[in-house]
Amino acid sequence: MTSTPLANFPLDCWIQTLEYLPTRDLDNLSRVSRDTRASTEAFLYRSIHWDWKNPPIHKIMLLLRTISERPELAYYVWHVSLVWWDVEQSSKETGVFIPKGNIDWTKITLQCRPALRWARKVVRDAKFPEKLHAKLLARLFHGDAYFYATLLVSQLHNLRSLRLDFSFVLEGGFPGEMLHHSLFGNAPPGVLTRFSRLEMVDYGSNSPLTELNYRNNSNLHGSYQFMPWFHLPSLKILEIWLHNVEGICVFSRQMPKTSLNLSNLRSLVIAKSSVLAADIARLLSQVPYLESLHLGMGYQCREIAEFFKEPERLLRSLETSSQTMKHLSLGLELLPCCTETFRLRVTNGTGGNPFHGILNKFPKLQTASLPLNFLTGWETTAYELQDVLPPTLEALHIRSDLWRNSGLIEFELETLKALKLFLRHKENGTHPLLRTFSYPKQHEYDEDEIHALGLEASFDFLVQREAIHLFSFRRGYKVFSRYDDCAPGFMLKSATCVDNVVYWLPWPFVRVDELPASMPRESISTFSNPRDSTDANLPDLESIDSN
Repeated sequence: MTSTPLANFPLDCWIQTLEYLPTRDLDNLSRVSRDTRASTEAFLYRSIHWDWKNPPIHKIMLLLRTISERPELAYYVWHVSLVWWDVEQSSKETGVFIPKGNIDWTKITLQCRPALRWARKVVRDAKFPEKLHAKLLARLFHGDAYFYATLLVSQLHNLRSLRLDFSFVLEGGFPGEMLHHSLFGNAPPGVLTRFSRLEMVDYGSNSPLTELNYRNNSNLHGSYQFMPWFHLPSLKILEIWLHNVEGICVFSRQMPKTSLNLSNLRSLVIAKSSVLAADIARLLSQVPYLESLHLGMGYQCREIAEFFKEPERLLRSLETSSQTMKHLSLGLELLPCCTETFRLRVTNGTGGNPFHGILNKFPKLQTASLPLNFLTGWETTAYELQDVLPPTLEALHIRSDLWRNSGLIEFELETLKALKLFLRHKENGTHPLLRTFSYPKQHEYDEDEIHALGLEASFDFLVQREAIHLFSFRRGYKVFSRYDDCAPGFMLKSATCVDNVVYWLPWPFVRVDELPASMPRESISTFSNPRDSTDANLPDLESIDSN
């Protein structure tokens, strides 16, 4: 930077300054001079975050054109995120669809003709199997966003983190298939990345639990797209929408036998998986050093019935990481198409017994998320929270999975009763670290829903809710009635900033009045604090009958 006043600025300070500048400032700085361009270029390409609700095929093609002309720029890219961020909310409003993107392909063909020739060369040089080669060429000539996004990722040899939308899994699974070919196929060295430095992967964990995705499930069995992500030794965090374990687990008839090399893996999120519990148990037995685990299963009626016949094997596999586990989340969701006909029948109320005391087997556990019935049992079987929560726990999220009634209002009533009994018990000095609780609820309950409970039950519900929140507020506890259920990973996911919007679930969180002015408030889940404790008209927990 000899030609600018910055020439006397210490180089290490200059580099640290560039790391904190937003992309717009980096872009402006790169235009100042040739020297500043040289020093800022690496940071301009460091992170790529594009919303996949409308796939930006034009941006992808322009970046591919640049990399085809200057391959060294691919090594500057460390972080890539191609995700439809608000898919859960959109699926409730307009339904789920596969994002395609709008593009004038004829215009792009003229603008990026050298990049297209380069793309064909990469596909040819990679020596894909004939069937996959033909499929990739067809997508190439039709300007498919999923093919070109995968091609871009396949050239990023220095990548550290990668987040891909659930639609990549359904639209050919090209990222996984390309990685499988790179690791286990006959791809020449250097043509496709082997992700030797990749530390974090999210492969489709944002998938909503919809019948659409599970109708496509039959096309995913036998696919190699899931296997390679479990064979990256550098991986520390893996979040995946898993549909089969072919090639992941060691089976007696599998030749050659291959075991996983995941000694560095510390956080695993399996989101809304249709994989059977026995296969998940085989997988978990091979990851002994986990600190965070979210195991989310999405089943149809028959699969859930099979799960409850013998859940012990899965529970035993969780103990593989019992000495290192700090965050544990279990979810068992029913496919929406089954909710009207499914009725959970647990003989003699013993279905929750296998889960009783499971949390106490983790001596370092700090946060936990489980369905209410897994914690307190079913029907005639009843446990209290103080009997099933370990003393090391700091935060608890109670899920509504497989709640025996259709409405959340009954679930919330039972949750409030369980919390009331626990908070009474906690006043005696037990569980001193546990001060944060959350559970899901609807935005608002209308009067008809509340009155349907009956006069006594509806009054009990309103009083319980107000008293719990007030009591917890006075004692310094945090009880959040979340408006939307926690997505996969719950406390496990790390924050990601996209255009100054922070995404995380659900702890830690930032108060809305402390957020930057540029952050849209509608993108943040907010919580209503209880009324001020000086309001003498509100009941306290001690004033409610313990029954």
